[in-house]
Amino acid sequence: MVRLTYVLRPSRIRRIRKHVVCYVAILCFIITRCHRPASTNRSNIPSNFIEAISLNCDPIINNTVDIVKYEYWKFNYQYYEDELYSSKNICETIHNRFYFEKRPLSREEERFPLAFGYLVYKDLVQVLLQFSIFYQPQNAYCICIDDFASKAFKKFIMKLPQCFNNVHTMIGQYSNWGTFGILDNVYQCFKYLTLRKHNWKYYQYLSGSDLPIRTNLEMVRIMKALNGSINTDVEEFDLDRYRTMEGIHPPVPLFKSAMSVAMPRAAANYIVRSTKVRRLLKYLSHTWIPDESFWTSVGGNAALLRVPGSFRARDIIWLRKHMKMDPQWWRTVSSVGSSYIARYQVWEFQKQCYGEFRTWSCIFGILDIPEIITRPELVVHKFSLDIQPAGYMCLLKEIRYRSHNPIEFDAVSYSEMPTVELHNGKRITELTHPEWLLQSSFYK
Repeated sequence: MVRLTYVLRPSRIRRIRKHVVCYVAILCFIITRCHRPASTNRSNIPSNFIEAISLNCDPIINNTVDIVKYEYWKFNYQYYEDELYSSKNICETIHNRFYFEKRPLSREEERFPLAFGYLVYKDLVQVLLQFSIFYQPQNAYCICIDDFASKAFKKFIMKLPQCFNNVHTMIGQYSNWGTFGILDNVYQCFKYLTLRKHNWKYYQYLSGSDLPIRTNLEMVRIMKALNGSINTDVEEFDLDRYRTMEGIHPPVPLFKSAMSVAMPRAAANYIVRSTKVRRLLKYLSHTWIPDESFWTSVGGNAALLRVPGSFRARDIIWLRKHMKMDPQWWRTVSSVGSSYIARYQVWEFQKQCYGEFRTWSCIFGILDIPEIITRPELVVHKFSLDIQPAGYMCLLKEIRYRSHNPIEFDAVSYSEMPTVELHNGKRITELTHPEWLLQSSFYK
């Protein structure tokens, strides 16, 4: 039997080694991108900050193992709240416990500042954690404190401008759910930010139970894709909300919307100076749940108000009634599937909530996180440190990590949203995705 032996030349061996090294490098890159190694502090935040708390969020974010056990994780935020309220130097204590960016994270974000208006009344630690993850030094912030809040809470929040030169605080009306006080409090911050000499491009409203789904950089790219259009929800106005104003014509036709909105600066400049908008506010003050009637009544009457970035909401209502198409049920960054992306919220009549329903709205839990982080909306409503706090902390940690380690993000799908295309001059019969109009956030 003859045994054949094949001898590789040195040059051939070097070429094989080179290919093997390249293959291994590519494989390692793919593995590290698709499944990040477990860590309790992937953003390398110093341990004195609350968000650096020991909590391995990778199983939750990657949805790789049974994560039900995280439902029982507890967070003693009362310790930090006591520390804050008893502090003699609140700025020092805040900056020792909460991580705030000291400079813009990119040139793109620096050139496209945003504005945020808050309405808060309780949960000091949660409010400061939320503020810290939304905070960027180039942005503008206004925090309105509902007069319902405790004296200690008001006193503390009112001192925040001493710690941040881009933050304004005010005490608003005492309000109950469904009353005009909520809208008035939100509008006062919106008006302040609009009249302020600051070059912000888009405004967003936030409640004390919101968290971001997108990083500040991703929000900037989404706002650029909106191209000056108003992003607000569209629903028919409920007749029972007229209350004592039934039979009295409003200044413009009324539409129902969600409280959250993405409003371009040009539109804001028009709204706060409009006599007709002031008349609309006065009219809504006598109606029920006026905070869900303002933004689309202003932004959805293009022929009557001429607000920059506005559209004809009645055309959308007409299309829903007459178009024979099925709505797109999935929502992702690459296929938005909707024309409203300001806020993600789940109502009790819509789908399962893995946290807890309160006042018909889902307070999200751990098992909701894997879906939430893939959704296209800007923020999610609601999270609470009282309900499965690991969900709150892990979403915060994930956004911080992505802020410091940006992933490839293309906002082209947002430019295909129907209201954006209508603003850009397309007719309703020429829309790329007319089926994206078929559902509002109140769908049943």
